[in-house]
Amino acid sequence: MKKLKFAVFALAMCLITAPGAFAADTIKVGVPLAMTGSYTGAGENYWQGIKMAIDEINEGGGLLGKQLEVVRFDSKEYAPEVVMQGADYLCGQMKVASVQAGWSGWGQDVRAYGKYDQPFFCDDGSEAAVQVFREDPEKYGNIFQLTDTGINQAKSMFRVLMALPQKHHNNKVVIINTDDAWGTEVGDTMVESFKEKGWDVAKRETVPYGTIEWGPILTQIRKIDPAIIHVEIPSSQEVITFFRQFMKAPTNSVLSYGWSIVPREVMDTLGKEADGLIGEMPTAMPGPKAPNAKAQAWVDKFEKLYGHSPQGGSWAVYSGVMAWANAVKAVGDETKFKEINKYIQEHGYVGETGLWKWDADNVVRAGGDVPVGHYQVQNGQLVCIYTDPPTKPYADYKYQTPPWIKN
Repeated sequence: MKKLKFAVFALAMCLITAPGAFAADTIKVGVPLAMTGSYTGAGENYWQGIKMAIDEINEGGGLLGKQLEVVRFDSKEYAPEVVMQGADYLCGQMKVASVQAGWSGWGQDVRAYGKYDQPFFCDDGSEAAVQVFREDPEKYGNIFQLTDTGINQAKSMFRVLMALPQKHHNNKVVIINTDDAWGTEVGDTMVESFKEKGWDVAKRETVPYGTIEWGPILTQIRKIDPAIIHVEIPSSQEVITFFRQFMKAPTNSVLSYGWSIVPREVMDTLGKEADGLIGEMPTAMPGPKAPNAKAQAWVDKFEKLYGHSPQGGSWAVYSGVMAWANAVKAVGDETKFKEINKYIQEHGYVGETGLWKWDADNVVRAGGDVPVGHYQVQNGQLVCIYTDPPTKPYADYKYQTPPWIKN
């Protein structure tokens, strides 16, 4: 009898914990994010925003009277075969009703999730992903980008760099980027923008992920003594080591980190040591002071939950979950994917700062109610000093000359 009772108990536990063992009154939401590898920090940023939205919906009674159930998948470092496995697992095997992702690839994710009809929200910011979408907009009509492309983000970075009230000792710039689609896209655009403005691109360096010894490159930079150094590496160890090695003998250069400032490990590790660094966050909630009372309430809640300011797309993916839930309510059935996708495309979503609107490429373009936020580290905190487009100072915050610039 004891053996029989144990067998029944073990079977019950398997039914509870086995993949696919979800209650009939739940709606499954797929969440493919980097949980291991170089992009773990960014994955955690996205997870915080997604979890916040799902918890709010569940605490408010659920969606169409059903609780949301999260199904996670480790996207690791977004190799095409891993991204495809995630799509087949979440959409094909687990039959999720939507997929809420952060940064999830450079077009391979569009192909992978475009095989299915479930709404797929991602934060790629990639022109390569947009080009895949344009191959067949009808087929890929379930793909919704929460961020403008790297090309437009780079143009935004350049406009703000030109707007800074910083006196430069020359017109030389050094650009360093990774050897992936994102880094190349941003690096190429920055080179083109600086040259069009008459600047001397004195050095362009493309490096592999895992670069942590910067001595030879910094030796060349110190000989150039550029007015601006732009580093575009979406991984923390590389940019942390670059900064610390740069600071051993800094040049009189504005140090721009672009999206590289986003991973939480960067600020958690450097803190006040990084005062003076600048960077940008697309579709990120400006702060520390939000633009209105509704947005401030969201920021306050986020900080209370996680103990730090929202960062790295947390607000973007939160808004993606809410945009999907809003469309499901309007359609009245979470399984009518094509109707839900059409509703999102036609109506958008009104969030904390205003309208999230997807264009003909199903991309939320920067500007209007959802601009790019440009930040500077001040007293160990990321402070939004500009929004773009249009390029304008944000709130009462002011750019401060980095402490290592002496001229």
